[in-house]
Amino acid sequence: MKAKIINILKRDFVRVLGLTAFSNFLKIVINLISTKVVAVLIGPQGVALIGQFNNLMTLATITSSGGISNGIVKYVSEFKSEKSKYESYVNTALYITLISSIVTAIGIIIFAKSICLLLFSDLTYISIIYIVSLTITLYALNSFFLSIINGMKLYDKFILINLISSVCGLIFTVILVYFYRMYGALLALATYQSIVILITINIVRRNNLFSIRNFKFNYSKIIGKQLFSFSLMAFIALIWPLVNILTRTTIINEISVDSAGIWDGMNRISLLISALIGTAIATFYLPRLSEIIDNKTLRTEILSGMKLMLSITFIMILGLYIFRDMIIDILFTHQFSSMADLFFYQLLGDFFWVAKMTLSVNMLAKAMTKQYIYVELGFGMLYYILSRIFIHYGFGIEGVSMSHFIYNLLYFIAMIFIFRDLLFQKHEEKLV
Repeated sequence: MKAKIINILKRDFVRVLGLTAFSNFLKIVINLISTKVVAVLIGPQGVALIGQFNNLMTLATITSSGGISNGIVKYVSEFKSEKSKYESYVNTALYITLISSIVTAIGIIIFAKSICLLLFSDLTYISIIYIVSLTITLYALNSFFLSIINGMKLYDKFILINLISSVCGLIFTVILVYFYRMYGALLALATYQSIVILITINIVRRNNLFSIRNFKFNYSKIIGKQLFSFSLMAFIALIWPLVNILTRTTIINEISVDSAGIWDGMNRISLLISALIGTAIATFYLPRLSEIIDNKTLRTEILSGMKLMLSITFIMILGLYIFRDMIIDILFTHQFSSMADLFFYQLLGDFFWVAKMTLSVNMLAKAMTKQYIYVELGFGMLYYILSRIFIHYGFGIEGVSMSHFIYNLLYFIAMIFIFRDLLFQKHEEKLV
């Protein structure tokens, strides 16, 4: 038993999880301070509008990167020891990133008024939309370099940069919200990561991961096709920020903007779980599963990881549920007290979110494009439809949390069905 425990502790995943846990403990503290500042100075209405803008930034970040971040991680991990192939993949990836970010910036400028009206119902914050068009290329380049660092398995560097990003976000948020309230909060979100790229570039340069002298502004059709298989999956993932915008808008129109802010606050608490578990999965599992070439090893890796992550998740959600009233008082204000009614279904949904993530990440690692598209589209639509139905029949924002639970449970069941041969077969075979 002792030897087994020692063997577990030596696993790369536990090391990464330890680094991630330390980093995210600090990030959680930072985010708690930021959330409290926003809740006190802006209130539920402001939290709702910030949620809308956060979803816009997610959409812009994915499109500006060309949606190839996971592809960069995969192929950098595979060809990091083959200089010629490594440089070819990096050059093509940078070419795609630059073109995509420029096109995204132009699109934001052209549709700035429509975007502002969709998110905020007026043009008060249209200048923020224009600022996003100016900073989005820097966001895309930062994502590009982070993907290289992740693919090279420089986990400590990857986690350090994300931590620095959180610190910058806190500083920007506290200062700008204090002086400019709502406008300041949006301005902080639109600009803070642009500073982080300086740190990222320095780490890339020190580890000789990329040199502008070796960059050739050319495009390999073969490599581009491989990367764009991930791009398609990433663009399908745009459905979730879109669904959140539509769901939040439905809550605002059918219930109230304050209710939308309370629902958004509940989602921020859910992020405490995804900050630890989700980051560890994305940081370790994607490059790790990309390296595995036989089903027996892959099955062992997935099942052992699932047991560990679900154990940690259960402890987290139990603590969050027991101390929910205290957590609301600490993170928010008395205006958010009705959030306590959302915890039960929201945390159940978070548990199954972790469960399905341990399986669905394999679709990214093995470029299972068609299956990923069908699952994401199907369950994105299911979540939104269920939310509208529950709201219509008087369940309020608690109905949206119920939708969160139902969709994650069914998603997990779907993952078991898709990977049934991998999970339950007894014989070993090579992966194609």
